[in-house]
Amino acid sequence: MSVSNRVRNAIAGGDDVNTITRVGTIGALLLASAMVALPLYWMVATSLKTATQISAYPPHLVPPTPTVAPYFEALQTGPWVQWFLNTVIISAGSTVFVLAFATPAAYVLARRDFPGAKPFYVMFIGILMIPAQILLIPMYTLFARFGLINTRLGLIIAYSAFFLGFCVFLLHSFFTNLPDNVEDAAHIGGVPEWRTFLRVILPMAKPGIATAAIFVFVFTWNEFLFALTFLQTEELYTISVGLQQFQGLRGTVVYNQLFAMSTLATLPIVILFAFFSEQFIKGMAGLNLK
Repeated sequence: MSVSNRVRNAIAGGDDVNTITRVGTIGALLLASAMVALPLYWMVATSLKTATQISAYPPHLVPPTPTVAPYFEALQTGPWVQWFLNTVIISAGSTVFVLAFATPAAYVLARRDFPGAKPFYVMFIGILMIPAQILLIPMYTLFARFGLINTRLGLIIAYSAFFLGFCVFLLHSFFTNLPDNVEDAAHIGGVPEWRTFLRVILPMAKPGIATAAIFVFVFTWNEFLFALTFLQTEELYTISVGLQQFQGLRGTVVYNQLFAMSTLATLPIVILFAFFSEQFIKGMAGLNLK
């Protein structure tokens, strides 16, 4: 029984789940939801408070007089629009770049038997075992020789290199679970291999590709270490670096402004998942987790 089916049975009260287990499962899900929702709520609530309300004791759980002034004040402390644009370009570019290479690679490794297929797959898995921090200085030295430091392209290539193995691993598991008869029917009909991949396999693999895309986009949107190291000009900063550099109008951190920008930085990820949540769930279910 898959993980998703077990959760459904636990909530619905399947025959193989007793009442104590059902209550415990629901309680654990509620606790996990609260652990995620409460920090987000506090961030949004603080962004709507004035400086006086933030320092009040006991703290106000709900802003007495909500105001959006911290958002407009924070936008004046730095080139936030440019930082948002940089983050979108880098995250979207990394996602497209990774999927352009990982999707056909995973398909060939999963659906075609050729000499060296397993070693190649093991090589991609091995990439996942290398901590990114170990490669920071070597990659910086290499990229500096090619003039890729302090460029969006350099950061896109770095992110793509790190996420290529993960996406191949993820999509390989998805392609392995696709039925073989669809390709066989296309081959019998005389459809070329490339057209079978584009017109038949890719539409069926949309949930898996969407899942990989969400993982890559969210990671690159939030990544800090490589963005801080590779980007040296303020105009090229991403949101994560911009938040670290955040200074209020008086040279000190103003928390309602910081949380206001954090809220705006979180919104695209929330919207992205809201639009593609169904594809994401289908993609995770397609991995056939046991």
